[in-house]
This record gives sequence, C-alpha cells and structure tokens, in this order.
Amino acid sequence: MHSAAFGRRRLLSGAVGLALGLAVAPTVLPAAAQTAGRRLTLPAPTGSYDVGTVSMRLVDHDRQDPWWETKHDRELMVTLWYPARRGGMVTAWMEPKELAHYRTTTTNNLKEMAKRLELGDVDISLDKVRFPLTHARTGAPVRPSSRPYPVVLYSHGAGESRWLGTTIVEDLASRGYVVVAIDHTYDADAVQFPGGRVETVRPSLDKDGAYSVMKVRIADTRFVLDRLATGRSLPKELADSMDLHRIGMFGHSLGGSTTAQGMANDPRIKAGIDLDGHVIPTVTVAPPMPREKVAELVGEVATRIGERPLMIMSSDGKGPEELGVLMSGFWNKLRGERRFLSIVGTTHASYTDAKSIIYQLAEMKVIPEALTQTVGTINPARAAAAERAYVAAFFDRHLRGDHGSLLDGPSEIYPDVRFFE
Repeated sequence: MHSAAFGRRRLLSGAVGLALGLAVAPTVLPAAAQTAGRRLTLPAPTGSYDVGTVSMRLVDHDRQDPWWETKHDRELMVTLWYPARRGGMVTAWMEPKELAHYRTTTTNNLKEMAKRLELGDVDISLDKVRFPLTHARTGAPVRPSSRPYPVVLYSHGAGESRWLGTTIVEDLASRGYVVVAIDHTYDADAVQFPGGRVETVRPSLDKDGAYSVMKVRIADTRFVLDRLATGRSLPKELADSMDLHRIGMFGHSLGGSTTAQGMANDPRIKAGIDLDGHVIPTVTVAPPMPREKVAELVGEVATRIGERPLMIMSSDGKGPEELGVLMSGFWNKLRGERRFLSIVGTTHASYTDAKSIIYQLAEMKVIPEALTQTVGTINPARAAAAERAYVAAFFDRHLRGDHGSLLDGPSEIYPDVRFFE
C-alpha cells in the first residue's frame, strides 16, 4: 500500500498511481474479436505435487459485520489449496459472477490507466477475452503424507480478490503446503457466495478508512484460524492433513499489512511475508501526527511479533528507507530473523496475477503495449519465478527447517532481486 489513502487499489489499478510521465501518440485499438479462441494462462506450478482446492463459506456468529447497520454475522469465503492426487474438476480462476464483475472493473481501470498515460481515446473490450483457469482441481483427493502439511494463510490487497494470488498460492500447494486464501468481504472486489449472491467493495467504515478495515482483517484472520482448528466444514482427510503447529501467512499490499498485524495479534502464526505492503496500525496515522509517533506505532507492531521471522518483498528495487516511515519504522524494530528483498523492474501490481494477464492482453492487441509498464518492465515469467522461489524458500526454512542458501544473499539465478540490511 502506498500513500496515506491506503487506497482502494482495485485489481490492476494498484500500479496506476505510478506517474510514468509517458507522452504517447493517441491510439485506437479494435475490439479484438480475434481473442475469442485464445485463453489467458497463468504460470504452471513448479512443485512435484498435483493441486486440489475446496472453497467454503465461513460465518462468524459471534461478530457483527461492521459494514451492516442491521444484524448481520460476519461471513467470508475461503479457498484451500492442497497437495492432491489426480481427480476432480478443473478449478475456475474466479466464480462466474466474480469474473463478470472483474471484467467490468478491469475494463474501467485499464481505460483510466490509458488516460493517465496520455494514450488518447483507447477502445478496450474484455468481452471476448477468455480468462485463465487454474492448474488445480476442485475436490481432488488429498495426497497422503507421512507428516501433515504446513499451513499458510493468504490475504489479498485492498479492493482485490483471493484469486489474484493464484500464481504464488498454487505453486506453494504444489510444493507441499495447504494454503488458505481468504476473501475479506466488502474489502474485496467481488465475493460470490453459495447460491450466487455477490458482495462487492463498500465504502470505508469511517474517516479512518484502512485503520478500521485493519481491525476487521485481524479478526478475520483469527476467526479463520479458529475454524481450521475445529475442522468443521472441511473434508476429514483434508482436516487431518494440516499441521496447525506450523502456520505461516503472507499477503499482498494491504494483505501484507494484514500479515504483520496477524502475527502481532496471534501467536499461532509462526512466520510471515509482506508483499509490497506498508505496515498499518489500527489507529490513524494521518497528518498532522508527527513522524516520530508514526514510527513508534508501527514499531509496536514489530515488538509484538517478537522473535518470529518475517520477510518483506518490495517493488522497483527499493529498500525500507526509501519507502517512508510506515516501512522503515517497522523494519528497524523487528527482532527476529528478517529479510528485506526487492525485485528490480517490478511495480506494486507485479506481485499479483495481473503481471501475467496484462502482458498477454497486450500481446493479443486488446490493450496498448504501453500499459504493460503498470505491472513492471521485468519479464512476467522472470518476476513470477523469483517471487515463487523466495516465498517458498522462506516458508521452507521457517516451517520445515530446510535451511537452503537462497535467503543468504544475492543469487545469480535471480539477478533482479536486491537484498537490504
């Protein structure tokens, strides 16, 4: 998250705020009917296991949803990704009504990006674009293991979706993790519940905006962990396959902030990764609050995390001191094993599936090539490979005790990744 607005960064718009300063001649593109026969794809998982999924509606009967003025229990949708044997049906990247909403919002966001980049009156239509399928299968049998699998939670960015983390999420599952992707209802772009009801983004809860939303996300995280512990609603073989003594968490943007706060508020989370998100306290730090006080508040979050390990991955090769007090104040107070990495050539949206989708839309002539810069100048396959490798290496080290060398310093295999002390 960047700026005091802690924005309603929706889907691909997370990178729009990058003032690229391009001056490009006006462009008009056709509706791209030729895209009808081609489906967008996501990078295939790199682990040795097939992947299964199951999605569930969870209802917290002990918590009033703060977006409702009348009685309404807080409800969430989550998807569990797990090592599987072959079987089941291919998992859609999004539910049908979620995807319809995504088409609309993404089209609008792309047109807005084009205006900001001075590309002129660009005709963009995603109506005939066939969006990706995952590489997982719904309802596939759990792959037996002599030891239960570590569990990792995933939290999406503000105005995004649990599905936008699929590239990293299903790769982790293919490497032997159960990954639980959470949609934070009303803070997510669109959430489809059983029966077809869809809930979309609602306005900020109050003048504090993201700070109040953070309180909700902390409670969401705790509730999901509580439900996993009971095993309710889960297939028995899946419930039995999870090692709830080895729990990690990661997230993008506001989801990265949620990861840090989740660790600070729940000792069950043993290790965490923040993908390009500032750490946000649960009280406003908007001006005129002094910089020193802001540093103190985010430092308290680090203090509550204690000795547990945390890794931050930022964009555009930037280190903590370049990202302002919300990051540097937190980073400087961390006491456990920590890593700060940044991938050169990335933008904020590069840590989501948007990086693959935007480049393919440009290749298909659906959008101007200049729009690819909103998801970075680095080749999307190279970015995805680096992200997956370091996320897996971190959780392998801290949830499995596998101390490989990738986290020890710069690698010739991933030359775009910078390390900061």
